[in-house]
Amino acid sequence: MKLWKRWTAAALAAAMALLLLAACGPSGPSAPDAPDKPGSSETGKDPTDKKTEAQKVAAVVEALNTVRKNNGNNTPLTMDAEVCAMAEKMAKLQLDSLLGVYGSDPMTSKQYSKDWNDISKLTVKGKKLVGVGGYGAYPTESDIRDWVKDTRKWKPALVTSTEATLVGVGVVHNTDLATKDRYPIMVVVMTY
Repeated sequence: MKLWKRWTAAALAAAMALLLLAACGPSGPSAPDAPDKPGSSETGKDPTDKKTEAQKVAAVVEALNTVRKNNGNNTPLTMDAEVCAMAEKMAKLQLDSLLGVYGSDPMTSKQYSKDWNDISKLTVKGKKLVGVGGYGAYPTESDIRDWVKDTRKWKPALVTSTEATLVGVGVVHNTDLATKDRYPIMVVVMTY
């Protein structure tokens, strides 16, 4: 009889262990979820996911504000949807100039000058354009620091102007099959 009791107790203990294992899984009830695998239906959980475009744009604004502060300019720039729309138009213009829409030398093109002026003379919330910077990728702090050294007025103003309070980042992807490998993206930053 004693052997039967021991065997029953062991069988019950094993059954309880299996039930607990089935209910909690091998890592226990409080283990964190494993990261999703590529192709998962849940977005944003895969550690191989790249930053979203909105995060990249926000990083540009943060880098610009950091460089401004490092240059003694404590006037923070606030992202503005109207300025972003304006910057997107300017990014399209810059990409078109790279793709030869305005001829081999856009700086001598009357149409390029007219289109640039049409965009840059528009006000946003009653404010005039202060600075513009264009880049073939999302500019980093290092890129923005270099803008201060630019001999023209528009890029340094992005960092140095205390009048500017609004900022927009425009992003345009090149869809031209012949050139998109060379010029995949154009990013333009504008301040008002």
